[in-house]
Amino acid sequence: MKILTSHNPAPSFFTVIICVLFFCLFFISGVTFAKTPNQSDNKKIADKTLHVISDKMVAQKDTSMVEFIGNVKATREDSIIFADSIKIFIHSAETKKEGQSDLKKIIATGNVEYIAGERKAFADKAVYTTEDEILILTGKSPRLITGDSHVTGKKITLFRNEDRVMVESDGETRVQAVFNPKDQKKGTDQ
Repeated sequence: MKILTSHNPAPSFFTVIICVLFFCLFFISGVTFAKTPNQSDNKKIADKTLHVISDKMVAQKDTSMVEFIGNVKATREDSIIFADSIKIFIHSAETKKEGQSDLKKIIATGNVEYIAGERKAFADKAVYTTEDEILILTGKSPRLITGDSHVTGKKITLFRNEDRVMVESDGETRVQAVFNPKDQKKGTDQ
């Protein structure tokens, strides 16, 4: 009986999958290899770690994007995004600036729900850019809820660094807001 062995230098499918998972774990989490982090840097890196759970993940070797599909939950710092699909874009060595996170942009589509503290938002699509910490919600009627107060429009932009929100109409459907006085009191008590 002769045992057949392959001398094919091409990596096995299993090896490719392990490499993709390694890529996702290190580059999506914001880990940089440019310097040895000190303890405060470790805290910042841990706070910026992105943890994603889904039914399926699709990644290609030569792209800077990984897509998670089906019952997706992405958690980063104090925020959570639920969606049908989330695409994660990563800076390449050429586009990444010094001190910048490896994570470039997150695009969530389908039944998007965003939670950050007491703030909740719902939309058909959400685009989050890490450089400017801006989240843009669009779709049929994106909605932002804080406590018992809420606002709807055609486009909601959350400027996370400035703790500011801008809500826009499309010319046909106007911006609508309901403000509950209880929510104003909660904000002044803190």
